[in-house]
Amino acid sequence: MKRLFLAALVAAVSGALALPVFGEEGAPLRTVLSCPLAGGDNATLKAIAHGLKGAEGDDLFVETGGKTERAFLDMPDTDFRGRIVLASCIHNTLIFAINYGPPYLKGVAIRGNPKSHAIERLYFSEKALPRWLFEDEKRMLVIVPNIGYETDKRYLVYEYVSGKGQSDASTPVNKLPKPMRQLIQIH
Repeated sequence: MKRLFLAALVAAVSGALALPVFGEEGAPLRTVLSCPLAGGDNATLKAIAHGLKGAEGDDLFVETGGKTERAFLDMPDTDFRGRIVLASCIHNTLIFAINYGPPYLKGVAIRGNPKSHAIERLYFSEKALPRWLFEDEKRMLVIVPNIGYETDKRYLVYEYVSGKGQSDASTPVNKLPKPMRQLIQIH
């Protein structure tokens, strides 16, 4: 009898922790923002609220090409749950961030490459929200002001190079990597 109870308990807990099956029973996904990407696809940010009126935060998902995945694929073994602090569609790029626990914010910029139309994701995690975005067919940059004093430089630059991916860490700089007229202001 005890084994039967434990087996039932394990099955219940496993089911509660599993990723919801989309389109079946379970917590409903709500659309936060949909953004048209270069090449004609859309990136749609979706969320599942937890706790009373979402007090425990949201689990985030992104739908592209008819496929829904967790929002943060750079750290697949980590479940990020938090309050959405940024969700924008800027220059055919979906960019969003959550506050998942002080002091850091975790975010991603998703675009369709203007030349190849491949979906590209640039992840960032800092104490401040990104301020600028730069894009061309070869790369994408997200620039964050260094308010957390992680380095003695003024800005932290995250870079995605088309066909190669993202570097392992941000690059601290004192001067913006592109002239201001080429940067797209995020907020």
